[in-house]
Amino acid sequence: MSQTNLRPDLRDHLHRRLQAFAEGFRQNLALIGPAGSGKTFQLHPLISQSATHPMVIYCPLFKESCRFFLSRFLKAVLQAGLGNVSSGFNEESLEELIQRADPVLPKTVAAVRAVNEGLMRKLSIEAFNRTLDVIPILVRERGQPCILILDEFLYLEDLGIAHAFHELGKRVMTWPSTLFILTSSSVFRSRAILREKLHLLFGQFEILTLNTLDESCAVSWMREQLSGVPGVEAWSAFLFRWLGAFPWYLTAFVKRLNELALLSVEARTPSESLLFQTAWDLLGAPDGYLNQWCRVRTAMFEYGHQGARSMELWVHIAMGARTTTELGTRVGRAGLTRVLQWLIENDLVQRKGTCLVIPDPILRCWAYTVLYSQRQGGIQDDRQFRVRLEQYLSGLWTQWLHNSRRSFSEHVVQLLANFRDDTVSLDSKTGRLPKFHTIRMKRPHLAEAEETYLVAEAVDKHWCASVQEGPVDENAIMRFEAFCRTQSPRPSRKIVIAKSGLDPNAKLLAKNANIWVWESEDLHTLVELYGQPY
Repeated sequence: MSQTNLRPDLRDHLHRRLQAFAEGFRQNLALIGPAGSGKTFQLHPLISQSATHPMVIYCPLFKESCRFFLSRFLKAVLQAGLGNVSSGFNEESLEELIQRADPVLPKTVAAVRAVNEGLMRKLSIEAFNRTLDVIPILVRERGQPCILILDEFLYLEDLGIAHAFHELGKRVMTWPSTLFILTSSSVFRSRAILREKLHLLFGQFEILTLNTLDESCAVSWMREQLSGVPGVEAWSAFLFRWLGAFPWYLTAFVKRLNELALLSVEARTPSESLLFQTAWDLLGAPDGYLNQWCRVRTAMFEYGHQGARSMELWVHIAMGARTTTELGTRVGRAGLTRVLQWLIENDLVQRKGTCLVIPDPILRCWAYTVLYSQRQGGIQDDRQFRVRLEQYLSGLWTQWLHNSRRSFSEHVVQLLANFRDDTVSLDSKTGRLPKFHTIRMKRPHLAEAEETYLVAEAVDKHWCASVQEGPVDENAIMRFEAFCRTQSPRPSRKIVIAKSGLDPNAKLLAKNANIWVWESEDLHTLVELYGQPY
């Protein structure tokens, strides 16, 4: 993927946090998002610097032996002291780094030697603690603060280091000169660890979740990459709506679309056939690398205690079963709660209130097409897989074409019309989305052209919504609040639905007025629940 940052707001936020740390204010950070969402990419400008103030210790974690990890950790500490940020794969041996650092960092080198000599003899937790305690020695010797980045920090559990997070948490609280930045692809588990073991006094972590990309940046990047493909604007918009939270998936589809456009003399306009071929090559064909990725990602079904049962439930969720009641009706309630919890803990399913979704669009597509076909009819030929994949993608493409001809407010009306009395979590709040029998659109007086009001009626429910195409300021909130006061009966729920986001003051004003705010991530959740064709 090119070096274009498709999350400029997150980039700017990280820059402000690092600048504040350099000025004496520390706010530890945790970047959480699924594999391929771009966590390491966001940290790359920091990791790639050859000389920084403060120092940067970067250490990615893998499934490996504890001794090998601690050796790499010690190398990363020495490299930071020498003014070089490690990528995690430096070819120099630890002894070579020790020799190079000895003249300039004698105290740090002495501590590293003591730890290294005892790695084979000490228990893993003791070795881990002594390795961590080299860092304050380096900070004092260099007279500089330090940034410690642990990429995929949850692997500390898999290294056999007892109480690793407890020991790390003690350092988080007592090292004011060290900024901790953690990343993880295990969304559910990492939130639990941060909440229960690392959210401590004087060491709180700000959790930054990598959700949907910035639409304007992502679409502009795709248009640039697909400049030689006919119908580039349509492809860019469609791919963003489908895969907009996963830069890796977007890169794979953009690359293959480019290749097929060069190979095909018939590709004159965007058509379903070009999309079908791209998806088949990547996701449907047995040798497609997204197909291989899905198989690796779901290999745990074969080895888990509830393997067959968990796969069955997962496929039914992909097929559109959204609640435990619906799943129980389809497959029975035996062990349902336990298996669902296992799926959630492994990030194969997310719970949105009482609704269940597969958050990864590629895994969802693969489960619906390839995995479902295999389970229903045993081994089938590629032609049958391909037909089912094309049917799925045809539904997505047709739906996108239909939505692209409607205004944003019309799209929102369609989503609201599909509500089914589910309890869903949106805007960090959980509430019931009633089945409306009437939804009316109204144009507010003296309003901007990008603003529309909705009045939705259900049994004993009266909702008012402000649908905002453009940026939302305080004036828009006050106009909407004035509109709600004119309604009879008074609205039981007030919502601002913003396509482009709210400024902080407008969000605060909405909160004080008891107005819910649905932004891009909330709309993405609603599309997953009520806008996907099955």
